[in-house]
Amino acid sequence: MLKLLGSILIITASTGMAAALYGEIADHVKRLYELRKLFVDISYAAYESMQPVEILLGCFVRTRDEKINDICKEIADQLIEKKLGQGDVVWRNVFAAHRKELGLSAEEAEVIEGAGSAFFGKSVDENKKHLAVTLERLDFLIGAKQSGQKEKQRVCGAVSILGGLMIIILLI
Repeated sequence: MLKLLGSILIITASTGMAAALYGEIADHVKRLYELRKLFVDISYAAYESMQPVEILLGCFVRTRDEKINDICKEIADQLIEKKLGQGDVVWRNVFAAHRKELGLSAEEAEVIEGAGSAFFGKSVDENKKHLAVTLERLDFLIGAKQSGQKEKQRVCGAVSILGGLMIIILLI
């Protein structure tokens, strides 16, 4: 009876682990989409309202991801205090500090950190060019993540379930 109960617990745990890994992979792609939406929203709001980026980040631009909202608030606060230099430097430093929290790879972090130049350039035309390049690079990264997403989810699920079954076999 105890072996059966233990086996059920192991299968339940391995299924839960597979579901958690599946969710993490899906959340990563959603976070990249939220960052892309953030860039477009900032650009549009800056163009339409002509407000400084620190005001837009602090008050007007919001995403569904609370971590990204907190990072935007931190950037806005540092820009308002004007202690750490130019806007793109503040942007880069804050996103670099929160890279692991967001779960970004090195290439994704480079694109996200470089996005600050799309909002703090010397002219509107320069900002538009930087934003276009940033969005193009981010779209490429999102496409690459999505193409591998289903395969990674399938592999994680299979490995978790098979790992649970192997433990059951070893214990029986």
